[in-house]
Amino acid sequence: MQQPNPQSNALRRLEGILDEAVAYENKKQPAGTVLLKAMKLNQQPENIVGFYELLGKAKEESLRINKPKISRYISTLDELHQIFILHHVWTTEWNTFSSHIESRGILNTLDALADFFHAQDPLVFLEQDFLNQLKTEFQSLLESILNSTLSNELKRFLIEKIEDILTAIRRYHIDGTEGLAKAAQSLVSDLVMTEYKIKDADKKNSVYNKAKTWFLGILVLFVPTSPYDIIGAAPDIYGFWIPKFEELVAGQKKIEQIACETPTIQGILEKSANVFDRQPQKNITGSAELKALPASKEEDSTEDVDNP
Repeated sequence: MQQPNPQSNALRRLEGILDEAVAYENKKQPAGTVLLKAMKLNQQPENIVGFYELLGKAKEESLRINKPKISRYISTLDELHQIFILHHVWTTEWNTFSSHIESRGILNTLDALADFFHAQDPLVFLEQDFLNQLKTEFQSLLESILNSTLSNELKRFLIEKIEDILTAIRRYHIDGTEGLAKAAQSLVSDLVMTEYKIKDADKKNSVYNKAKTWFLGILVLFVPTSPYDIIGAAPDIYGFWIPKFEELVAGQKKIEQIACETPTIQGILEKSANVFDRQPQKNITGSAELKALPASKEEDSTEDVDNP
């Protein structure tokens, strides 16, 4: 079984989906059908919106890449946008799209752009098994909160925030780790702002404390923080570390111990910044290997991009 590429960006997710779709044998099926199969989504027309969201996110990321002559790569991505705009995915055979993708070297271009983007804006990659276990854990936490003796106000708050996390997990194929990181960051930020309002009885409730440490655990996992920028921290996970769910559980237990000795959420965060040992699985440098542009490009554009 091929190992997943340890990158979490829209360009890489788009490349993976199109790579699988291009390999699909029945190219006479509607493009929408093939794309949803590649995205592991139900064959419902409304689900194709997710593909167009991903296409748009990939374009946004490409425009953020700081490389000389990057426009030569982006122009190939623009052509991909055009073909998906000009042709209706439910009335056009997949062959129309796959032929363009293969003839224009779209996969190579996306591969290179994904490497370029990851080199300057890396995020940890989460495998499906991790996501499934995280989903189960938060669904269980949601049930515990519903059946708890917490005040109704705090229940509503926690339920809303857990639903945001579950939504980010469901949309991982579109938003990636960035979506989960933003949900966790928003959750903890709001919790810090409302901490002073929480009743003493709620603060002592074991269900609340379990929820709090899980919230902090995923924030510290996805968004490493410093004492100087607790809530406004930006994602800063380098290398090719793919965390296992057991690592999150172990880190969450460490945070739980810290929470017993620290009264405030901000204080817990400051002491929890290094609970995860982010060791890359492979010794891979940050510089991306240059990928070829489509063969139809007459000029050699890789020479300019090779030395940023």
